[in-house]
Amino acid sequence: MRSTSGPRTRLDIDRGGDESEELPAGLVPFARDGGGGVWYLDVEDDLKKGVGAVFYLHMSETYGDTRYIAASYDELLQRVAEGLHPHDVPSFDELASRKAPKNVRVPGIKGEVDVERVHASTGSPAVVTVHDDARCEGGFVARAGTCVYMTEAGRITYVTLAERAVVDGISCAEGTALAIHPETGRPLKFTPTEPVVVEGLPLAPFQEVSVSPGVSGVLARDHDVDGLPLAGGTRVALLMEKIHSGTLRADATVAGTALPAGTWFELVADRLFRTRPPAA
Repeated sequence: MRSTSGPRTRLDIDRGGDESEELPAGLVPFARDGGGGVWYLDVEDDLKKGVGAVFYLHMSETYGDTRYIAASYDELLQRVAEGLHPHDVPSFDELASRKAPKNVRVPGIKGEVDVERVHASTGSPAVVTVHDDARCEGGFVARAGTCVYMTEAGRITYVTLAERAVVDGISCAEGTALAIHPETGRPLKFTPTEPVVVEGLPLAPFQEVSVSPGVSGVLARDHDVDGLPLAGGTRVALLMEKIHSGTLRADATVAGTALPAGTWFELVADRLFRTRPPAA
């Protein structure tokens, strides 16, 4: 693999890289930066910067995070040699958001908002700040002065609750930082007002619960997971339906290592990654 490096980034030439589903077919990956970022050549002028224009997109990002870097490969090499880092260049969403409107109304939220970020793909709001407590589509109320995150289709994915709300059958506390699946409406992060059971874990009320990725929360009571005795009132996490971290209520052997009661542990690939001894 041939590489070209500058002071702040690099190009590992890789013509066999995976094409992004976020970008048009005319954007051909030709190099990686060694950290998950991919450099693309626009061979059909799909993004209207000219044939041969170079763009950058990290594999974990979406269309709006795309960055126009250079008009040609030669210009890219020059900019890299001069110290370019791709995040020095504004993303499509950042460019679209430079003139985001203030004191406007948007679908799905009652009352005026300031648009903070725009989806470049659709021109629709991505992040807005509500002026006052605002009732939103779904029945919950967003707290004044907080941000509401929305998909390109206008579905709310994140909001801070101004008051208690029932979301997909779960009673969520006032002040909850609520993350919602945009398609199903299922809460992905929330603070319940009542005990809940998620993937077999009895979780305590008024403690934040996360269900993506994996499940994490505070145990409402002593509970065994994968044969390990875990202590009630301590945080637990499952990943791929298997124990990822927890605190022992009794002596136990974890991944082949004997640990005393009160030890917090974390597993990675079924191996003991790190521990914290019992509190004195």
